[in-house]
Amino acid sequence: MQTKFKMFAIAAIATVSASALTVPAMAAGQYDRHDRREDVRDRRDNQVDARIDRLEDRLDQGRRSGRLSRAEFVRLNSELNGIDNLSRQYERSGRGIDSREMANLDYRLDRFETKLRWERNDRDYGMRR
Repeated sequence: MQTKFKMFAIAAIATVSASALTVPAMAAGQYDRHDRREDVRDRRDNQVDARIDRLEDRLDQGRRSGRLSRAEFVRLNSELNGIDNLSRQYERSGRGIDSREMANLDYRLDRFETKLRWERNDRDYGMRR
């Protein structure tokens, strides 16, 4: 009788010990997934910021070279500022930029890039003064 009790007690202790080790490991896995999600969103934030910076540089280069008229520069600069403000609004949400927001920003930045390319190559030189 005592032997069965000892075996039962040992089995119970082993089970409790194993579950005590498993729960923190499972919780760590959840945090790892959460951290990875945050890393993806941080990367998206950085990608959008870098892309906006590159487009600002191209816009300024077009202004300095005279390939953009004053009106074109003002209009395009205003549009890019709007996209930048939208990006910052998404970032301020506290959860970073999610995939839907990223798709929206990519679409807007693609359209802006096409407009900028078009305006820089339309031979409408107006800022050489």
